[in-house]
Amino acid sequence: MKTFKYIFNCLSVIIFAESCSGDQQPVISNEEKILALEWITGDYYMKSTYGHYYEKWQKKDSVTYYGLGYFMDPENEDTLFRQRMKLRQAADGVFMYFNVKNQNDNKDVEFRLTKQENQVYTFENSFRDYPSIVTYKILSDSAVNVVMRGFKNGEEKIEDFIISK
Repeated sequence: MKTFKYIFNCLSVIIFAESCSGDQQPVISNEEKILALEWITGDYYMKSTYGHYYEKWQKKDSVTYYGLGYFMDPENEDTLFRQRMKLRQAADGVFMYFNVKNQNDNKDVEFRLTKQENQVYTFENSFRDYPSIVTYKILSDSAVNVVMRGFKNGEEKIEDFIISK
């Protein structure tokens, strides 16, 4: 009887250990996420019928990138829109900050990286109307698709554009 209990206990431990060691997805640390975002550095440009958009990103240190974006009229004489941006790794996640001149009392608006897969990076701020979601999709070494989603005046608004290096 003791031998049976011994075998039963050993088998139970083995089965338990096997069930706990199943295929687990690798955990991506925040440091790996920020390193995966090195693609953001560089100078970007977009031309539209409304004017020209310029965006420049630089790496400040191992956890921080700074960006400046501005939209000029078609003749490049007047700045229509200007924003400062920051991408930063913190202990609790990766965050993108936007500071648009003359909006939000000139304070930073924070977006959290909520999803990162297949060269698509999704940042969200559910407390904002528009944009509440900003997605960056790397199309190539020199092109990034940016999609901004949210609600403005009660209606869904989506801006979808490509910036090129």
